[in-house]
Amino acid sequence: MLTFYSCIEEQNFNQTEAIVITPTIEASIFYFETTEQLINDSPGIFYSNDFNFDAFKTDYFSDKVIEGSISFQLENTTSKPARVTIELVDDDGVVLDTIELDIEAEATETTDVEIFYGGASMRSLDIIRNTSGLRLSANNLGDNSSVSSIANPKLIFRSSARFKVRVR
Repeated sequence: MLTFYSCIEEQNFNQTEAIVITPTIEASIFYFETTEQLINDSPGIFYSNDFNFDAFKTDYFSDKVIEGSISFQLENTTSKPARVTIELVDDDGVVLDTIELDIEAEATETTDVEIFYGGASMRSLDIIRNTSGLRLSANNLGDNSSVSSIANPKLIFRSSARFKVRVR
């Protein structure tokens, strides 16, 4: 006589509630490029703009954000050293954080900067949670007459954000 015997451990389907999902959300924020001629034509600040940016303030994001960063990239083939200033502002226009990026004239390398918020960084996530606007300005730190020897000289500025959020 043949007998089969098996054991089955009782299944616990409630353990799915212990799963934590933390996707990383990435998005582009700024992109601007300008010619050397425009920089020469506008002494001092050659670009300035205020942007409404409520993406950080949405309940889905602000209630669940854990940590992240904003990345900035500058390329400069003009004959002008430049400074780009980014201000994160709240609903009342109060500046929550300021980032200044300098780049040399005819830079041979791209300037990359990553600013961290939350986690082990010194910058609070409350800055991100309360940001509703961005101010961007670019300042010519050189003269207004020199011309680069490089064909089609430009200043290009890019930025993006990458944040972890807790879904569950």
